[in-house]
Amino acid sequence: MKNYLRPNSNLRPPNKKVVKAIQNIVEWYFKPTYSGLDNLDKHQPALYVSNHTLLGITDGPLYMSKLWNEKRIFLRPLVDKMQRHIPIWRKLITDIGGVIASRENCRNLMNQHQHILVFPGGTNEAFKKQGEEYQLIWKERYGFVKLAIENKYPIIPIAGLGGDELYDILLDKDDIMRSFIGQWLKDTGIADKYLKGGENIPPLVSGWGGTLLPRRKHIYYHFGTPIQTAQYGGIASEDVIKLIRKQVEVSLYKGMQEMQVLREERRKKYKKKKKR
Repeated sequence: MKNYLRPNSNLRPPNKKVVKAIQNIVEWYFKPTYSGLDNLDKHQPALYVSNHTLLGITDGPLYMSKLWNEKRIFLRPLVDKMQRHIPIWRKLITDIGGVIASRENCRNLMNQHQHILVFPGGTNEAFKKQGEEYQLIWKERYGFVKLAIENKYPIIPIAGLGGDELYDILLDKDDIMRSFIGQWLKDTGIADKYLKGGENIPPLVSGWGGTLLPRRKHIYYHFGTPIQTAQYGGIASEDVIKLIRKQVEVSLYKGMQEMQVLREERRKKYKKKKKR
């Protein structure tokens, strides 16, 4: 089997026409707003850290083309290893620069001085349960901070807003695992072998008109101020590592809050305009 989803320094981003076509579709359907693009520098490779919204369909794809088209930044997303088992999808992810999430692969990309996109919450956060909207579900994951410090990479938080409102969750992973399907997944060993004991089960959702098509919602992204790590000289204590992760979390929640305020302001202006 061909080796998909491995680091490749020779990989080239899609041509400008392809990127423009993707961006046109994205802007027509979701009308995304981008804030903080001035914080990004194509000459300064960074570790871009983002929250995962429901199913992850607006995480990455909506701003990867934007960053390449306007900033000439080619993001290399780190993706869950389960995606290498999906024949067509793994090829698509590879073509846009995706790499299996692992410390070794991340180090290789950093050695190549590439811009890297990571979601510490992983598939578990994308396959969130009811009541977990816009929550960071990172458990005890500090690897991304350690790698950033080790390679003196700045961390750029990306806060996404709107993606958790594209669908209604009908059944989440807990509901499914309590059902006869979940029991079958346990009994056959599929749950433990492929789904992390049920953690990586996508929710059953309902979108536009009760279909799987996502609702047309305005999506917002906030690119935060870079959090520097070079000052630690490649080595940091556990306290420093925890402090930096906390700074990333605070920046993400603050970015989401700012985008909520912006969205509400726009809604009020729209209502006033409509009344005239």
